[in-house]
Amino acid sequence: MALSPAVERYLMRSNIPFEVLEHPLSNNSMQSAHSAHVSPSQLAKAVILRDRYHYLMCVLPSSHSLVLNWLNRELDARYELAAENELQNLFPDCEQGAVPALGTPYGIDVVWDRSLKHVNDIYLEGGDHRHLVHISKDDFEALMDDCDLSTISCATDALEIYRHIH
Repeated sequence: MALSPAVERYLMRSNIPFEVLEHPLSNNSMQSAHSAHVSPSQLAKAVILRDRYHYLMCVLPSSHSLVLNWLNRELDARYELAAENELQNLFPDCEQGAVPALGTPYGIDVVWDRSLKHVNDIYLEGGDHRHLVHISKDDFEALMDDCDLSTISCATDALEIYRHIH
């Protein structure tokens, strides 16, 4: 599989030009960025959360970590990480652990991190562990137009500092 069929249909219906980049097999978004020679700050990753009623996709740079208490405070909610076994039902056309950072094709609400507004090109997992989708910043922002924008992450190396700030 080069690209998730749901993502490909969504991008084509939205008239978003995109490029598919092939890279060596990877196990996570940081490895994907490295193997594709892409800055981790440009590779948008998806983190899937759940509360008692529904799922939420958080989109942030792969160089960052989600700060769950920031998100919960911002949304006045109690989200937690979704279990890995839940993701296969939500993303049936994707390999486990290769969730594209686009919730709309899957009917999932999205909150995206403000730091992604500061990069010129965006890369997303394509739905497998060998392909990335490249789109322009403007096109990415157009796709995120109906999604919430917030500060929900920080650089991974700074996470310990923020973990205890409420």
